[in-house]
Amino acid sequence: SKIAKCLCGGIKVRIRGNLRDVINCHCSQCRKTHGNYAAYTCCPEENVTFISMKTLKWYHSSNIAKRGFCSTCGASMFYKLLKSKNISIAAGMFYNPTKLKTLSNIYTKDKLDYYKLDSRIPKFNRSGGIKE
Repeated sequence: SKIAKCLCGGIKVRIRGNLRDVINCHCSQCRKTHGNYAAYTCCPEENVTFISMKTLKWYHSSNIAKRGFCSTCGASMFYKLLKSKNISIAAGMFYNPTKLKTLSNIYTKDKLDYYKLDSRIPKFNRSGGIKE
């Protein structure tokens, strides 16, 4: 199993099973939530066990999704499509070695001009056919 936690430890989860490799999302919502593009891994929500969730708050960022964050340290930790059985977890919340790699960059049409994308990683203007 893998452990992920926010900066202050108010949110701590144990993940069993495999995590999907990381997808970098450059959409304006992820950028505003994370302060940069978001790097998310994903797994079935049933594989997530909360060790601590006392500071977890949810923000309904659209009519199809919500975002989970820590009300103490402000860490942006989760993205969840409301109709999906999966939950996305910010990859930076895990410990090394993650054994994850970056699969793709999505919503690259929204990326800002101050950084460059790695040309070896596939990029998509929208979701890139990612199945949730």
